[in-house]
Amino acid sequence: MDRYGYPHELEYRREVTPGERVHEYTELVDDMGFVLEHRSERYEGWTVRYGTACAHDYLSRKRARAGTFLVSVYRLSPGRRDHVVTIRVNWPPKKPEVHPSEKASARRR
Repeated sequence: MDRYGYPHELEYRREVTPGERVHEYTELVDDMGFVLEHRSERYEGWTVRYGTACAHDYLSRKRARAGTFLVSVYRLSPGRRDHVVTIRVNWPPKKPEVHPSEKASARRR
């Protein structure tokens, strides 16, 4: 990958049984979304939220089989592969979830 940009690798492992996982997909992306939140107290929540959105997008494009996936995100740099976050994603999602920050305020009308 280019030394400039925001290269990341996402690995998708489907849970077959508790404790048994099968590697299904690897996605290479140049995506700055994982570095947008700079406040350390909010960074973990942001990476989970953003990673889940990326996983839902990718799994829908791949028409993935239903199941639970463990998605690990790694930041790539020359000679390095740094773990960012690992999340558990149910596919397809049980129901659409609207993040509280995206809900209209009851007072604003």
